[in-house]
Amino acid sequence: MSLRLKLGIAIVLFVGTALGIEGWQRTRAETAIVYNEIEQRGITLLRALAIPCGVAMANNDMPALDNYVTQFADAASTLALRYLAVIDYHGKVVAHTDPSNFGKTFDDDFSKSALGAKAPVSRRAIVQEISLLEVAVPVIGGLRWGTLKAGFELTEAEQTLASRRRSQLITTLVISVSTAIIAYLILSFLLLRPIGRLRMMARKFGSGDLGSRVDLNNKDEMGELAAQLNGMARQIQRYTGSLEQLVTERTHALEESNARLEKLARTDGLTGLFNRRHFMEMLSNELQRSKRSGGKFALMFLDVDHFKHYNDNNGHAAGDELLKRLAATMTDNLRSTDIVARYGGEEFVILLPDSDIDKARATGEKLRAIIEETPMLHEETQPNGRLTVSIGAAIYPVDAESDNMVLKLADEALYDAKAHGRNRFVCWRDISVAGATG
Repeated sequence: MSLRLKLGIAIVLFVGTALGIEGWQRTRAETAIVYNEIEQRGITLLRALAIPCGVAMANNDMPALDNYVTQFADAASTLALRYLAVIDYHGKVVAHTDPSNFGKTFDDDFSKSALGAKAPVSRRAIVQEISLLEVAVPVIGGLRWGTLKAGFELTEAEQTLASRRRSQLITTLVISVSTAIIAYLILSFLLLRPIGRLRMMARKFGSGDLGSRVDLNNKDEMGELAAQLNGMARQIQRYTGSLEQLVTERTHALEESNARLEKLARTDGLTGLFNRRHFMEMLSNELQRSKRSGGKFALMFLDVDHFKHYNDNNGHAAGDELLKRLAATMTDNLRSTDIVARYGGEEFVILLPDSDIDKARATGEKLRAIIEETPMLHEETQPNGRLTVSIGAAIYPVDAESDNMVLKLADEALYDAKAHGRNRFVCWRDISVAGATG
């Protein structure tokens, strides 16, 4: 339910309740006035009638008494007289507008109270489904001779009052609706329109439009609220902009850190080549790819000859520099698709995708010759006066059909190269063929 509807209903209820209470009080007062007027007029007439009736009763002049009752009934026709009874001090009817009631004794509570009362009494009652105002006046002529009791119909008066109540209700409704409409229009201009603008700004701001502001220049509390809200929006916008910039900077820094961590996780810290763990993952991937495509690949181990001798004579710092120089030399002389990694210590491993034994031999011999011919620091201290390497290779799937077996056979080929004088390239296929012929 919208605020406009709630406000309209509240105004209607408030005005309607106020007017309803005022109308109810007015109707109640009018009803009391009407009943009191009928009662006073009835009492006045009965008091006037009580004087001659007292004389007639004192003289036991019943015909005169009946005549007075008849004349009174004619005179009180405008008061809607229902009945008039003259009862003695025992409650016995001695005269009545209805002759059939003559001689009856009234023993109802009202009649009994009227017989004992020294002043007029009255009550409203339903008699034979007719609403009546019953009035009783004592008949006193020196002595208490009896009581006059009359009943006046209230039907016409009640109909008049009911008509007034309906008119009052209609008037109340018309005034309530008219007042509510006028009050709604005034409050809508003073309150609902500014509140609507505040609401629209809050909705846009909550949807992400941080530049949304309230266009309200009222010089009152609503204007002050709009100014405060606009100020808060500006602060939030500035803070959000700073926060977004900070988040962007932190995200960029985190990405760079993650990239560095990822690189550290897969590269060797000394040479910058792939480390052993990452190489094993790449070898497994290459094995799966070759199985699907039916291709071949070569795997080579490369080891520095007499590296311990080099370290002992020149120090570990020189040994580290030598390993970095070898890593750069291999990278510069291999294909971009070839993968070289530091396997451990002075030992390197090389993966040659889509290569058979001839390509592996050509690449291995090329690397071995280039390293032998490239000047290296302190190479003159080596046993042969130059720095050399030994290389062992195995081919998938010619020599082996699993990554572990390819590694094992390439490693055995390397040891064979070491065992037969170093500075050599040996392929496992050469060893197996020589063993078969031997």
